[in-house]
Amino acid sequence: MRALLFALILVPSSAFAASPTFEIVDGDRVMLLGDTLLEREATYGHLETRMHEQFPAAHFSVRNIAWSAETPLGWSRASFDPADKGIDRLKEHIELVQPTVAVLGFGMAASLQEMTDRSNDWTLNPDPARYGAEPMTAARFKNELGGLMDIITASARGGKVRFILLSPIQHEDLRSERPGLPDPAAHNALLADYRKAIAELAKERDATFVPCDLIRATTGKDPASSAIINSKLTDNGIHLNDNGYRRLSISQFSDALGWNTPANPDAREALREAVLLKNELWFNRFRPANSTYLFGFRKREQGRNAVEMEQFTPLLKAADEEIWKLASNPTAPAPVKVVKAAEPVTAPLLSPDFKLADGLEISLWAEAPMVAKPVQMNWDAAGRLWVVGTPIYPMIEPGKFASDTIHILADTNHDGKADKSITFADDLLLPTCVEPDITMAKGGPASAAYAGASTELLYLSDTNGDGVSDQKRIVLSGFGTEDTHHNIHTLYWGPDGILYFDQSVYTHSHMETPWGIVRLNSGGVLSYDPRTERTQVF
Repeated sequence: MRALLFALILVPSSAFAASPTFEIVDGDRVMLLGDTLLEREATYGHLETRMHEQFPAAHFSVRNIAWSAETPLGWSRASFDPADKGIDRLKEHIELVQPTVAVLGFGMAASLQEMTDRSNDWTLNPDPARYGAEPMTAARFKNELGGLMDIITASARGGKVRFILLSPIQHEDLRSERPGLPDPAAHNALLADYRKAIAELAKERDATFVPCDLIRATTGKDPASSAIINSKLTDNGIHLNDNGYRRLSISQFSDALGWNTPANPDAREALREAVLLKNELWFNRFRPANSTYLFGFRKREQGRNAVEMEQFTPLLKAADEEIWKLASNPTAPAPVKVVKAAEPVTAPLLSPDFKLADGLEISLWAEAPMVAKPVQMNWDAAGRLWVVGTPIYPMIEPGKFASDTIHILADTNHDGKADKSITFADDLLLPTCVEPDITMAKGGPASAAYAGASTELLYLSDTNGDGVSDQKRIVLSGFGTEDTHHNIHTLYWGPDGILYFDQSVYTHSHMETPWGIVRLNSGGVLSYDPRTERTQVF
């Protein structure tokens, strides 16, 4: 069987010489809006860093309001409302930004929605009662995306917005490493229709089109490519990883906008760190956890914290200024995170008087400060207890950053009490579940775990053997956080090698998977197969 190589298409800059340079100027408000393609850009920050790198003297802001599995009608953010009310929520988010420049990155979710609509697979939960019986098509998508552009333009203060339209990426074939993943051929044929629709719309609307043609399957060197990059650009075939976003930022994105290629992309890390800190602040403002208590039908309970949202405004202004400073002076140090530390504990929190049946006894195995506000736990094959703790719960304070933890507790001398605590991870946002990866443990201590945190299911791994996670991969995103104690929870391995987990009733989740869109708009049980990346409503 011939091995397939994946080539990064780096079109020479001369091919775009006739295209005018897309300028970003002082006072611009750049909005990133789309599906997971732009949602995860907030996690990596390469595209935004490239903007500031290209225009270091311009004082402009960037705000990302993208959402996993999103369509131009705002289905993913409808929450408790009917799906057709999602556009109203989307209008509210657009109003928060008031864009002068709109970068739209739709198409992947729409193509996956079409796959779900046509599959008749109930485990993908197509839900025609909520979303209608009409299947998604490229023609329908083009019409809805054009309507969204009209809404964005109508909302503009000056009546004009400059648009950049990104195509979806191709579906990367990873079966040589992970044979359980789907053959992407049929999906890539479908994606070509959506790419064509976006290119046509960009031409009709005089918008700038960015073809995100990062992935090509070839048996030799592509004559249009300056290099063949035999490295993964995605982790599951459809979502870019850090390498993918980095390459997109310095190739297709820059080329289509008429921007120069940076001489040393690795010299911009301090600027990117500042971008990521700002993105975290903005996420907690635009998509705050516990929104049911902040704005919804439970807003008169639990502290009435909606007043805190305006406290993010000066913090975001300061974060923008830090970015501008670093853009004009790349050698300046990156800003420092202010984290929320766990409250010190000097005495046991509980001394309960248990009443036990004859022949039973109970003893204390572990207590604070070995763990910090524990909410869920699971054992590994070596008898160690993995515990997620969240001092941040139930929502983050303005100006603070993700600092929740996973601790691993062990009884090393076998006296029936934990005597060792390792902080496996300490940069999480509202984690609610953890499960050691049994597929990697092989009967011994696990070195990796799945964890549900905020809108994401993460895979955390220790690759150098020091007991601390040093790699974080987003496995799935788009989980609802409307009511924090209803977030995804109870990760549990089934005897079939599938990871099961739950979400509770006030939660609405929307996930892009290589097999199609999965939406769950209430409580339910989900399953995830690491071998195939298939996620289902169980």
